[in-house]
Amino acid sequence: MQLSNVIVPMEQKMVEFNGSEILGVKASDGKVYVGARWVCDGIGLREGQRNNQLSKIQSDLVLKQGVRKFILPTNSGDQEVTVVEIDFLPLWIAKISPNTVEGEVQGNLINYQLKAKDVLAAAFLPPTFNLDLLSPEMKAAFLIDVKVQKLDTRIEHLENNTTIDHGQLLTLQTAANKVVTDLLGGRDTGAYQNNGLRSRVYKALWRDYKGYFNINSYHNTLIKSFDRALEHIESWKLPGQLQREIEEANCQMTF
Repeated sequence: MQLSNVIVPMEQKMVEFNGSEILGVKASDGKVYVGARWVCDGIGLREGQRNNQLSKIQSDLVLKQGVRKFILPTNSGDQEVTVVEIDFLPLWIAKISPNTVEGEVQGNLINYQLKAKDVLAAAFLPPTFNLDLLSPEMKAAFLIDVKVQKLDTRIEHLENNTTIDHGQLLTLQTAANKVVTDLLGGRDTGAYQNNGLRSRVYKALWRDYKGYFNINSYHNTLIKSFDRALEHIESWKLPGQLQREIEEANCQMTF
């Protein structure tokens, strides 16, 4: 089994329920589990009945699918603890025959079957607050903040998906023209006047540009990348082979 598939406890707490405390555990799979022994003790089962239930849940065809063993810190040190996923808790309690218990324990069985799962789940939910309890001023400030956050999210979405406009496109083209002209040595040089060589320099620049920004055309440059795109063009360097060809072309014209 790969380590990423191993389910481990992430958080544990004692949860008050029905006059006693039961152990709740939230695991790395996002599910909440309950300590089986604490459930038995909370219901009021005798030691023999408890041991019988711990054995049954691990052998029952359905219940055993929700049973795990976690190593957890206890008052007696780290121990292996049998836990049950809370979705299986009502079914487990329903399988405990009321005829095997008496008096108050029967009432506990009903409470655990109907309510324990929800109480355990709520214990691991993030804290919430009631907006209606805020003053009018605080409520207004909160609602404005929510709207601002939504607006920021929309702006971020637009920036992440909107490409540059025509003016920005012309700015990139102008920057590329200047860079290529300078690298070729100016408009009066043999390298610049060599149409094939000049074309290959342009192609090399834009090929590198598209690869750097992972796009199929510089027309698809994102608005958020515009400043970085301009900087990339202005700092672009020639590949060695093209540099040598330019030097040779300009040298030939000199002679």
